[in-house]
Amino acid sequence: MTAPDQTSELDPQLQRGRKLLHLYRRGVGGERTNAGRLLLTHLKTQDLTLYDLDASLPVSQELADLDNWRESAALLARIGKSEEADVLTRLVDAGDLTDTELARLLRAVDTETLVDVRADGWAYTHGGNADDYRRAARRVLPSVLLAGRGSLADRLLAATLHQHHLLTHPERTIRAADELQKRMLLGLIFGLTGHRAEATAEGVRAWLNAEQLARVRALLAGQGERLKAGALRHAEELAAEVGRGG
Repeated sequence: MTAPDQTSELDPQLQRGRKLLHLYRRGVGGERTNAGRLLLTHLKTQDLTLYDLDASLPVSQELADLDNWRESAALLARIGKSEEADVLTRLVDAGDLTDTELARLLRAVDTETLVDVRADGWAYTHGGNADDYRRAARRVLPSVLLAGRGSLADRLLAATLHQHHLLTHPERTIRAADELQKRMLLGLIFGLTGHRAEATAEGVRAWLNAEQLARVRALLAGQGERLKAGALRHAEELAAEVGRGG
């Protein structure tokens, strides 16, 4: 097989191969099957590999290797090489990394630099001051990022938004009459703010501005009895289900 050559942009055989590759990737049903057959024939006839057509693909002529190949895995293999900065820039937004791969990426990425690059955009999108987001991000622990969901950038943003909320909202302690009311408060606060409160022995601890605090109290006063009735009804239905299975 020929050595990969990414400079022959005008080579008609490379152009045809890339067109067939595009058709195979985008096609469905019979169109995809036909494009795959033509692509495979073209690779073998012209002594080309998938890598010749796209540098993110393996040096192979097998369509199975194309179907199973993940660009993220290819990029991870390039960590530590001369083009690492570009590789890391692309990987932080990759949403298909396994837990092990994300842990490896996290060890290679300078999260402070990532925050510095993105803080202005976060402030523009979510409101507030970019420096406050930078300060909030410094409180995010690696364990929180590893326990998150999505790409590393998504996890960092979610964790930073939560820390930003804690930094910019006063801590409040709201007492609850019983365990049921405590649970109602936890639900109301999460529904209203998108941030979870913490249960305490006396009630809940939450981070709320004055308007949010007043709204939570108004909702509990106005909807508390309805929520309690619904919770008790659900408990009865759940108990009946348990009884039938017992």
